[in-house]
Amino acid sequence: MTLNWVIAGGGTGGHVTPALALGEIIAERQEPILFIGSNQGLEARLVPEAGFELLALPSQQVMGRRLVGRLKGLWGTLRQVGRARSALRAHQTDIVISVGGFAAIPAALAALSLGRPLALLEPNAIPGRANRLTARFARRVFVGFASTAKHLHTRNPVSHFGIPLRGALLKAFDEAGPRTTAHSPLRLLVFGGSQGARQINETMMEIAPQFAGQPLEIFHQAGSADRQRVRAAYAEAGIQAEVVEFEPSMPTRYRWADLALCRAGALTVAELALAGLPALLVPYPFAADDHQAANADALAAAGAGIRLDSRPLNSAALATQLKALIRDPSPLAPMSAAASAFAQPDAARRIVETCAALVEAQEGPA
Repeated sequence: MTLNWVIAGGGTGGHVTPALALGEIIAERQEPILFIGSNQGLEARLVPEAGFELLALPSQQVMGRRLVGRLKGLWGTLRQVGRARSALRAHQTDIVISVGGFAAIPAALAALSLGRPLALLEPNAIPGRANRLTARFARRVFVGFASTAKHLHTRNPVSHFGIPLRGALLKAFDEAGPRTTAHSPLRLLVFGGSQGARQINETMMEIAPQFAGQPLEIFHQAGSADRQRVRAAYAEAGIQAEVVEFEPSMPTRYRWADLALCRAGALTVAELALAGLPALLVPYPFAADDHQAANADALAAAGAGIRLDSRPLNSAALATQLKALIRDPSPLAPMSAAASAFAQPDAARRIVETCAALVEAQEGPA
């Protein structure tokens, strides 16, 4: 039985990357797939670059606005539902998978109005508003964190299959090989996303003098704006450090490191788990619904990381944690094992196979 798929949603990399990972598995099945998203989100660029068809709808956000803005946003959303309905009919859609973000709402509502099964993927520990709105109508819900289920109102099955990662990244981690035991000097990987994180950069520059003469080696992805300043701070403190604007081969850096200092986005958590890399986690303080703090708490509760408060980031607390692990790195081995236990590299395949089984069971034998 050949199925016609729609994947809806996007906005940020945390939504778009899992969507593309699902698309790659569906493409392996040689089945038609259509993406529906926003013309302003990352999907507008990344989906066509990956070779998939995208229906890019005008972005409409309803929540968090004043009354007039909400009414305009609601009217715009209803218009986009009509366009999504037409697209679902033309595509002869068998199932819609929502990956969250406001861009998912028109396609999710269109699926419900046409009687098409809706599945939902929530990669973060705290679900976004769009997923909270549509979860009660979804036939299946997939979560990246086991703790997410309690935040979703649904009577249908919730499966903790993990966060889908793209095939090229999984292959790169395989090729990088397993990590080894802790090194001396301790190897610290510092990053805050592809553009760096100003808060982390500033704090590392502040505490750098405290680590003069300490057995510590740093690789720091600082972004273009701060690279020179960060490099100068480490050099002045006499710390062995490599500071780059952007690192294109992060899996090899994960393998090199003993410990990470980083944000706690869903994709970062998935990559840390895949690498089995312990982390000092600094949640992005302005993330929607504070979901990065919840992601960090989940990883810390599993014993795979240590969450630091980012409002503001306490430089003394960070220095204390880092000094303790330099002095006694023995906690890193059980943290690494706990991180590896968190990994679910087959998440995308399991989600697609479960959705296919759902449709096939509904349709009955051919």
